[in-house]
Amino acid sequence: MPTVKFFATLRQITKTREAEVPGATVKEILDTLAGMYEGKLQRYVKVSTVLVNNKNIRYLKGENTRLKPDDIVSIYPPLGGG
Repeated sequence: MPTVKFFATLRQITKTREAEVPGATVKEILDTLAGMYEGKLQRYVKVSTVLVNNKNIRYLKGENTRLKPDDIVSIYPPLGGG
């Protein structure tokens, strides 16, 4: 099962650094996470940078990127500051 790593605000919402989440594609993982956390992640995930094994999914197949059981999905929410 792929491992999902959470950073910044997402780590605060999930109260964990990482979790094993079932899914064959990035979209399935993101949909599962939305359900697990009652939609609290959804607004952040839409604007987050998602990496699979340190490669941005924008340069792969986006949310249709296929996952293997040993893949690592990292989700980085946007950072703000002044």
